[in-house]
Amino acid sequence: MSRWEPGSRARLQAAALDLFLAQGYAATTTAAIAERAGVTDRTFYRHFKDKSEVLFGDEGRLEQVLVEAVTATTGSTTDALRAALSALARDFQPRRADLVRRARVVESVPDLAERELWKLRTWSRALMRVLLERDGDKLATHAQVEVALALFRTAFQSWTRDDDPPALDDLIQQAYAAAGLSPGMDTRSHLTP
Repeated sequence: MSRWEPGSRARLQAAALDLFLAQGYAATTTAAIAERAGVTDRTFYRHFKDKSEVLFGDEGRLEQVLVEAVTATTGSTTDALRAALSALARDFQPRRADLVRRARVVESVPDLAERELWKLRTWSRALMRVLLERDGDKLATHAQVEVALALFRTAFQSWTRDDDPPALDDLIQQAYAAAGLSPGMDTRSHLTP
């Protein structure tokens, strides 16, 4: 086994998903993942601190995708959040097969499902930080961020559970419409009596 063979991280992620789905998350060891990927245990730990990181190791990069999209958008908070979700959808779309498998594993293990919710909370805090710099209304901004992430989560669940879904970005658009919202609409008007 070559220590420096390119593509080790991706092979480890694919091997882990294969094993998690075949024998269960709890029964899968990091050694088995490394062996299946054709790398050493040491290579596994060079990429991931533990087996859960195989599923959550992209958190920081995805958070950055969201923040950069918000920062690049000069429109309203709603426009910025919609741009962030579109950027995330573009990142996810070509990886749908792996994300469907990942979702099956995460949903089947309560600790992983809880960590998935924590990931969304982390995204919420990151978006709040950047959005409060442009609009100081903390309550309205927080509500808009939480609504956007709830709509994303709804669309993502449909995208990973349905056999032949539309593109994730289209499902996000449908979720907005189902909630009575549309891009460009100032959701703050829905927050006040």
